[in-house]
Amino acid sequence: MTCNFDKDELILKVLDGKASPEEILALSRWIETDSANEEYFNQLKKAWNLTSGPISSKEREEKEFRYYMNYIRSKRKIYRLRRIYKYVAIVILPLLVGVVYWLQRERMPEDVQSIPVVARIEPGEYKATLITASGSTISLLPSNQEDIQVDENISVTNGQDGIAYDNVKGSVGSLQYNTLQTSRGGEYAVTLSDGTRVYLNAASEMKYPVMFDERKREVYLSGEAYFEVTKDTNRPFYVVTDAVRVKVYGTKFNVNTYSTRGIQTVLVSGKVGVRGKGSSEEYMMKPSQLAEFNDKGVFKGIREVNPTAYTAWRDGRFVFENESLEEILNSLSRWYNVDIIYGNEEVKRYHFTGHMEKYESIDIFLRAISKMVGVDFTIKDKIIIVTE
Repeated sequence: MTCNFDKDELILKVLDGKASPEEILALSRWIETDSANEEYFNQLKKAWNLTSGPISSKEREEKEFRYYMNYIRSKRKIYRLRRIYKYVAIVILPLLVGVVYWLQRERMPEDVQSIPVVARIEPGEYKATLITASGSTISLLPSNQEDIQVDENISVTNGQDGIAYDNVKGSVGSLQYNTLQTSRGGEYAVTLSDGTRVYLNAASEMKYPVMFDERKREVYLSGEAYFEVTKDTNRPFYVVTDAVRVKVYGTKFNVNTYSTRGIQTVLVSGKVGVRGKGSSEEYMMKPSQLAEFNDKGVFKGIREVNPTAYTAWRDGRFVFENESLEEILNSLSRWYNVDIIYGNEEVKRYHFTGHMEKYESIDIFLRAISKMVGVDFTIKDKIIIVTE
């Protein structure tokens, strides 16, 4: 059946919720007249779904376009080039303009299939291990509101806000260090003796003095942490990693040592200077900038970023902006305490943009990635298997 309307434009108008009752009725009648019309509608609806959820990867865009072209050829219909380019403009270009759609449960595409699951995977929780200067190991939970003896003469408090040293009870002589550790599937917060708040992400470790001395404030980090540093012009604050030292002038910032790209420092507010291990050159950062070093401490550059994408984990969210699948799954691995196995190396380089709450089921996020990036996930014995 031939139609006296532009079916592509009408279908998109209906899917966008902008069609009048008369237009909806006209499209419905056109679909019902021929099964080929229904198939054509479903093909364009699948393409529309790609622009109504998280940004898909370049690989996914190309894959869907190939599917569409194969569909056209299989029907042996002749479409003018302008019609094909019109499809590209409708489907591909919106994906490339960089508009971010937040991933939400109620907006998941209806045709997304469930992920094969053999074992249930739970999100992480607030928990940590404290190692005192004497070597004692203490398990920490925010529900255990109590004073903790970290040394013979020193006690600190633990509770809903994490462990706090800003009201140390007892006397401190020379510098004594405690170490706070989080495992995969855990995170915790600590208030240091100067009032600085540190939020430790999963699979991380920070060594710090029970009381800072009068010259400087220095902590040692492995993993990822978000800092809210109390300003003290007389005592600079330093965050030291294996490859980088961050000098702080009273500010909010994030340090990540387990990115595949190297050591990253993201400045939210205030002022910091960063330099590589063994280097005397300090690079000053402005808010909304990211400084990057390789794991040997060699400076790679500073660039403008959206800090939220790097600090949202502290607020209970995952935010990924055009991030590689490898980086995304590494983050999920640490938080959900799972291992990742890839069917091939190529899929690690696929990219995805999306958002989810950290305490949601991991299945929701994996389904979205599967739909948009074009990979399959199987969960077995706390192992996520990724295949094309």
